[in-house]
Amino acid sequence: MEFTDSFLATGIGSIPHQNEENALDFLLQCFPAIPFWPQLPQRSFLEGMVAQYSEGFPSLRIDEKSQKIWIDTSHGFEQEVERFYQWVEEGAVEPFRISKGRARGLRMLEILASEKHRKAIKFVKGQVTGPITFGLALTDQEQRPIFYDPTLKDILIKHISSKARWMEKEFHDVLPGTETILFFDEPSLSTYGSAFSSLNREDTVLALNECFDSVKGLKGVHCCGNTDWSLLLETRLDILSFDAYEYLDTLSLYPEELKGFLSRGGILAWGIVPTSEAILKEDAQSLLKRFKEGVATLTQKGIDSELLRRAILTPSCGTASLSVPLAERVFQVTAEVSRRLREVQP
Repeated sequence: MEFTDSFLATGIGSIPHQNEENALDFLLQCFPAIPFWPQLPQRSFLEGMVAQYSEGFPSLRIDEKSQKIWIDTSHGFEQEVERFYQWVEEGAVEPFRISKGRARGLRMLEILASEKHRKAIKFVKGQVTGPITFGLALTDQEQRPIFYDPTLKDILIKHISSKARWMEKEFHDVLPGTETILFFDEPSLSTYGSAFSSLNREDTVLALNECFDSVKGLKGVHCCGNTDWSLLLETRLDILSFDAYEYLDTLSLYPEELKGFLSRGGILAWGIVPTSEAILKEDAQSLLKRFKEGVATLTQKGIDSELLRRAILTPSCGTASLSVPLAERVFQVTAEVSRRLREVQP
């Protein structure tokens, strides 16, 4: 898919609002070209990164009172797994629906369907917790991460892939003909290669690629920390979403891999707007300068500046940990940086 709209803006996913009514109109004002449905983890434990996408997983157990979620393979697991694989083999997506109680922000789609908003939309964006982060955070009854169990790992990859397929179908049902973007959020990849991680490179790449292959539109990974960027750049992703405010220098350490990614049509999503109190000392002008310095850093490594025009602008991460006023400032500044860049492009 050819990406020709340089420097459009969108958001990462989570926001601090507890009521979607207070957020949807504001988000559409900031991101009319690439609207995203917002996740509301402050509203409910069920909108957290793991719980939100856990529905339908075999032998899932949830204790909302203590805010715990796990897989119990000791009772009825085989029967649930048999049914799960039957759904997967049939290509069914409805069993993997995300219910309204877990994703109030999906109401965004009802608003986007109106003629008022459809005219401005270039892409519609969604997000799913990636297989690595999901598989390391969700444990079995013995508190072992399910990513390290071969049986559960295969289930989780197919489960996340099916969630992505359901979401993409939902977008196309509501907005037929609109191009889609789906991010797999992978904050846990920031531990890859460290003493705290035993992730295997081959297993990680295979898990990500299987999830990417389930998506027909543009697929990306968002990692808000430092990681081995060469791992992500060798996968079949279309968009690399990174914290350009803090970690541009680390990405620049992989110029050959980055050249290969961009040359095959890859897109960088620059998280140039900080999602911390650092936003209080920044504005659109200072961040525009920072973005241009980042481009200069990469071009000095031999990367064609024209390829770097294939870019999206975002906050550096989700904003759920911020106050509502601070999060809204992040969105407004992101939109303003995007507007200024698009105004000066030839």
